[in-house]
Amino acid sequence: MLLFSRGFGSVMIITGTSVGAGMLAIPATVAACGFWLASFLLVTVWFVMMLTALLLAEVNLAMPDGTNFSRMAYITLGKSGQIITWVAYLLLLYSLTAAYTVGGGNLVASGLDKLGIGLPVTVNNALFVLVLGLFVYMGTTTVDHTNKILMFIKFLAFFAFVIAILPEVQQTFIDTKTRSINYIWITFPILITSFGFHHIIPTLRSYVKSDRRTLRKSIILGSFIPLVIYFIWTLTTLGSIPVYGELSFQSIIQNGNVSSGIVESYHSSRVGNFAYLFESVAITTSFIGVTLGLFDFNRDTYQLKSNTYINRVIIFIITFLPPFLFAVFYPQGFVIALGYASIFVAVLLIGLPAAMTWIIRKRHGKNHILSKLYLSTILAVALLMIILELLTLAKLLPTL
Repeated sequence: MLLFSRGFGSVMIITGTSVGAGMLAIPATVAACGFWLASFLLVTVWFVMMLTALLLAEVNLAMPDGTNFSRMAYITLGKSGQIITWVAYLLLLYSLTAAYTVGGGNLVASGLDKLGIGLPVTVNNALFVLVLGLFVYMGTTTVDHTNKILMFIKFLAFFAFVIAILPEVQQTFIDTKTRSINYIWITFPILITSFGFHHIIPTLRSYVKSDRRTLRKSIILGSFIPLVIYFIWTLTTLGSIPVYGELSFQSIIQNGNVSSGIVESYHSSRVGNFAYLFESVAITTSFIGVTLGLFDFNRDTYQLKSNTYINRVIIFIITFLPPFLFAVFYPQGFVIALGYASIFVAVLLIGLPAAMTWIIRKRHGKNHILSKLYLSTILAVALLMIILELLTLAKLLPTL
């Protein structure tokens, strides 16, 4: 049955990993561009990220099953490429894991508070990690089945959220035009991160038993669903909140808390409840997707491939303990690291797949002139994304 197939499960894991709580920040990021330009940017970024995911799958399928990012980089780019990949990969995934741990701990605290139970922050974070980490510990099949249930809840919450907002949508807001084309540059770092799922491709390759056709279809459909969700989300928010003036995106950004600012702008407890449910499940599915890839990466990196109890416990500790400790004792450190997340994404998920594919195709005599032009374009895009993120961090790009 399709719903229980590994291909469908892979699609849902990709979608669940991509569509996280960070999606709530997309409208404020693209608001200055206007809806129509924002839609074009969404499609453009999706297309690039989908192509690089397919390149990564091509490279991974050319190697033995179980080969992770680090090993792929070593085989194609040598020791220096492996070191760069290893550092960028761990910084990105440990940063995301720590951020989701903090967010998940807050969700646990909110839930327990409704029951009249108050626990220390450390305990709330630990409960979140231990419960969800158990699913990752049990393997991809368990994650698949759990993720399908969570994705069903996430879709229900999202569409309830959107339906509650729809009466507020106005055509004049949708037709708002950008005041400057330069607003597009600041959108890319956030948008490329919103389509970041590539780290789980080696895991999914193993899960679908190296079936090339199933893996490629899963990547295309799994990345397309987030595009549709982001499009609907952008349409409803940009169509119901003005860009400038009172209770606008401009005031939301100036107040600092974008996610809560968007929700509070509707003055509806129903919208707030749907948003809370969506954000809760989004953090959960993203945490599972990120840590699933990190779990398998650590298993391969530390050569703990034997599926014994002690090996899995060691991998569990390596995967979850460092980000948990940093999230508890030095959360600001991961906030700073997340500021550079788009750089890690550009290196790992855009530049690296193109560079590795270049080597693989060259070795197989398939890197003809069109292939070189195509891969060179992807590498140029990666460089552009890195430059834009550095300019964003330096506050040199225009914002609302």
